[in-house]
Amino acid sequence: MFGLDKKTEDKVATTAEATYLPAVDVVEGESGYTIYADVPGATKDSVQVSYESGTLTLKATAAAQKKTETAGLIHREFRFADYERTFRVGDDVDADAIAAEITEGVLKVSLPRKASAKKAIAVTAK
Repeated sequence: MFGLDKKTEDKVATTAEATYLPAVDVVEGESGYTIYADVPGATKDSVQVSYESGTLTLKATAAAQKKTETAGLIHREFRFADYERTFRVGDDVDADAIAAEITEGVLKVSLPRKASAKKAIAVTAK
């Protein structure tokens, strides 16, 4: 049944089994950019966001699931993993104001633009 020959053992790994590129949405607004990264199973304590020399790096580890009931287990595909994604960031981002939060497995990273030094210059006619 289900294309399987025999029951599988219920083993929970103590380390991540793979590193995945999380799916992301990148949104540009007037005040800057926002990145939404899908990191299911990750918690606040397992997420690292870093910025160095124009490179933003997102890392997360999904928490190991507790051992589940093995009675009747035929096949297991649920796993936990590490997530990592790197972005080149433009010079217009204020590195000191980058903020991150995680809610229900979605990491939101806000990258505000630097305060603009633009100034309108009045043009006169002679």
